[in-house]
Amino acid sequence: MSTDTLSESSTHEGPHILSVKWDQILDWSVGDFPVTTTIISTWFFMIVLFLIVGLFYYASRTNRLPRVRAIGMDIVKRLYDYAFSLLGNAGMAHEYIWLLGWVFLIVLFGNLFWLVLDFLSFSIPSLQEYVRPVFSDLSWPLFLSLAIVLIAQFNGIARKGFTHHFGHYLFNFRGSSFIEKIVNVFVWWLHFVGEFIRVGSLSMRLFLNILVGAILISIIIYIGGMIPSFGTNFFSFLALPFWFFELLVAFLQAYIFMTLSSLYLKESLPDDSHA
Repeated sequence: MSTDTLSESSTHEGPHILSVKWDQILDWSVGDFPVTTTIISTWFFMIVLFLIVGLFYYASRTNRLPRVRAIGMDIVKRLYDYAFSLLGNAGMAHEYIWLLGWVFLIVLFGNLFWLVLDFLSFSIPSLQEYVRPVFSDLSWPLFLSLAIVLIAQFNGIARKGFTHHFGHYLFNFRGSSFIEKIVNVFVWWLHFVGEFIRVGSLSMRLFLNILVGAILISIIIYIGGMIPSFGTNFFSFLALPFWFFELLVAFLQAYIFMTLSSLYLKESLPDDSHA
């Protein structure tokens, strides 16, 4: 058997493994721009997210749907309390709750939305060919991470001034002795490089956790499907414990992303703002 024949015969064998880059849907494209599974998932997710937010907004502005209003207010209060505990200042928490709250909700709901679609794929296997976890494509985590770091930097410039803010990074010649001043210069150079590392580490942490989780579930479903079950595909539900574990991962990733975002914002504030 030739190599080409072998590759063609094995193309559709094995579990549906997500690619690290992205998956184009059939040959769909808009001009030279490919339509990928991430794009479809993102649009569906954003529609659902804005519908949920619109529902809570409607409930908060009217006397209707009191339970929905109560749930929404409770979520906002919990996010505010946590932001306050991280930033250590009520004014700062009030000012940045919009950003930190959105970061938490987007990461959480983005992962929960995928888990719902993944659960539906138990009965509709072809669904996997058109959607994938939003954060299993590096573009989304990278965008969020870059946005957080840039907002923290712009906040530092606005509050400290351009010269004072970047002076710490480029030439922080301060200390009680000459040796300490020299050491501080190199230490803050490392801090400057660390800002770029933050973008990479923050995005890769979210990206890899979600990608690996999706691949693991796909493999378990495939292995379960290989176990004889008289045509019922019953053993594919062996993936359910892993699916529930991904629920915990979804919350943890949102929690970690919000926590680190809060710490980056706090570091950009002047020292007297923490009091």
